[in-house]
Amino acid sequence: MKKLFTLCSVFLLFFFAKAQITTFHNFITYSINGDTIDLSQYYGKKVMVVNVAAHCGYTPQFTQLQQMYDSFQTHNFEIIGFPSDDFHQQGTDSELIATCGSYNVTFPLTESVHVKTNASQHPIYQWLTHASQNGVSDATVSWNFNKFLIDEAGHWVQYYSQNTLPNDQAIINWILSPSALGVSPSVSLDELIEMKSSNPTSTSIDFVVKNSGLKNLNVQLFSTAGDLIGSVYNGSVESNQNISYSVSNLASGIYFVKIQADGLQKTLRCSVIN
Repeated sequence: MKKLFTLCSVFLLFFFAKAQITTFHNFITYSINGDTIDLSQYYGKKVMVVNVAAHCGYTPQFTQLQQMYDSFQTHNFEIIGFPSDDFHQQGTDSELIATCGSYNVTFPLTESVHVKTNASQHPIYQWLTHASQNGVSDATVSWNFNKFLIDEAGHWVQYYSQNTLPNDQAIINWILSPSALGVSPSVSLDELIEMKSSNPTSTSIDFVVKNSGLKNLNVQLFSTAGDLIGSVYNGSVESNQNISYSVSNLASGIYFVKIQADGLQKTLRCSVIN
């Protein structure tokens, strides 16, 4: 009986641990300028997370990071830099912005965060460094410019130390590998569908389909709580077809537009002001 009780206890602990596992897309952070960054916007894209600093021997890795960002954005690849002074080489936000300017950095930077495993560690880095949260592996951020790879579904993939360059062949091979969602990395909805309405908007959400032959296009609008607000479009489309959905009767706030077509998926963040 005692053995059975122990086995049941282990099972329950395992069950609840699994139930608590989240994805990268569950988190919200802030940009270096104070704007909200909802990581759900990166669904469908591979992401490299890097803790960056302005005055470090590894700061020149900004060159390779920007080269990777420029080269692979068309392959649904993104980079997010997380400034951190945990290793006392960060400098002020203005110093980091100046350093990034000298390297022509255009990928997004967050507010300064704590990346070391301690009581002040940022929730995103708690997830990145603890298998109990990411469901895959523990990791220790050993210095500036450590790298984490996140797949299209928001799952933890791999950790690399500062000694691995951003353009390491293993990382490039991962970017070019088949998507975790079964989507070809050489095809992007950005190439097929363009959002034409302003953001924020008070009237409508407008799209134009730029590619003929798309089938089963499904566009839905969701609240931040995940509730379906309405169906924007569902069906086949023609080249250069315009799609419009009125939001004039919606309350002001943040909404998510989920676009699916022929195995591709993209989620956009939209602000409504009424």
